[in-house]
Amino acid sequence: MQICLRDNPKISGSCQVSGALTLHASKSFGYFGVEARHFLENEKKQVQRERCLLLDRKKQMEKELAIERREHVLWYFPFIVLCTLLGIGLLALCIVVEPQGPVSSVGLSSAVVVLLCCLGLCGSNFQIFGARFNSGLLKWLAFHAGSAFFFLAALGAAAAIARYIFAGYWWAGLSAGLPCCCISGLMGLYFSRTSLEENIKREEDDDKQSVAERTIVFHGSILEGKGPCVSSWPGKYESAWDVLVTGSRKGNVSAAVVFLPEGSEHFGCHDPIPEEENLEGSCWCIPVYGEQKRWGCRWWTKWMNNIEEAVRQGAELEVYFFAGMVGKGKVENFSMAGKEHLRREAIQGKLKQFLKSSEFQAIDRGIECLWKEPRSDGSSQYSREVHRLFLASLSEEDRKLLQASEGLGNSQKAEVAWLERKGFAYTERDVSAWLA
Repeated sequence: MQICLRDNPKISGSCQVSGALTLHASKSFGYFGVEARHFLENEKKQVQRERCLLLDRKKQMEKELAIERREHVLWYFPFIVLCTLLGIGLLALCIVVEPQGPVSSVGLSSAVVVLLCCLGLCGSNFQIFGARFNSGLLKWLAFHAGSAFFFLAALGAAAAIARYIFAGYWWAGLSAGLPCCCISGLMGLYFSRTSLEENIKREEDDDKQSVAERTIVFHGSILEGKGPCVSSWPGKYESAWDVLVTGSRKGNVSAAVVFLPEGSEHFGCHDPIPEEENLEGSCWCIPVYGEQKRWGCRWWTKWMNNIEEAVRQGAELEVYFFAGMVGKGKVENFSMAGKEHLRREAIQGKLKQFLKSSEFQAIDRGIECLWKEPRSDGSSQYSREVHRLFLASLSEEDRKLLQASEGLGNSQKAEVAWLERKGFAYTERDVSAWLA
């Protein structure tokens, strides 16, 4: 009898069976039990490492968010407070000063309109930047202080206009009254429709986006010289990707790869294909994915530019494959990349239907105990078993197509095919080198 580990078929064992025997996987099949235990211990270490790295990334993000908020609270908010107090002081001066003639009345009435407009902006910014305070009480005070300051400014503008009218310059007062009424109405509508919770949520999202632009978005960085340059990377290895990006930003790693996540400036942007490339499609999404994608293809344009720069520098282009799968997962050629991508997507689309099937629901009860925490490649014991069951449910043709595609990520397949189309030499590497 022979057995093997499903997660790693290379780990196997056999034994001679004669008669009725009780067999133990840990003892009866030679070194199988020892090797399987080592494999599971190693996977447990990977899971723990990923958990720690995830916590580190979360802490780093929280640290960056705290810095972002502190910057706004310490610098921008005091500036807004100063501008607000200065504006109210100048408005009070406009109330106190009596017009000395037609020219001065026009000047004062114009100043009232401008100051009311500025104080409206200060009031809204009071609420915006106040939402970044750590204290809930301070957020509440800043939110209501913004509308209170504008209400006070509107009363001051009304008092100034009334003073000009009673001073005999009614036309100057009325000319300022109309725009002041419009400004007061618009700002009143704004303050009435803005809630504290919405303000806090919006500012938190803005801060996270700002931090993401600094820490997550990556445009690539080509170092001078003929050293190695990471030209294609499997995105599912997130922790290793963080190491790569950190090294690149410190100037230690040359990388042509690009990452523009959702919410970043260039996410969703599409770039046309130059005529000299003789490729069909309105943008690069078509040859790469077979259809336009919501994330766009601006990343592809940036990646190509980085590759061209690396080639000019004489760099050694490196393509990283999944662990233990160097050389696998390539597409036939670049012109087939989009079509093959659509074919794989169509097959993967059957997964949802499979997960809802009664066949899977019955099996799922038996695999619920498997680990669901991810290891370095983003997969878990549970997700890999689900994938195996899904492959088993497919036709032989579909199953072989998905199995043959393993080794490179979806975008990587097009990247490697493009390097070959352009005749750029590259070195095949195993991503395991970054997982230590």
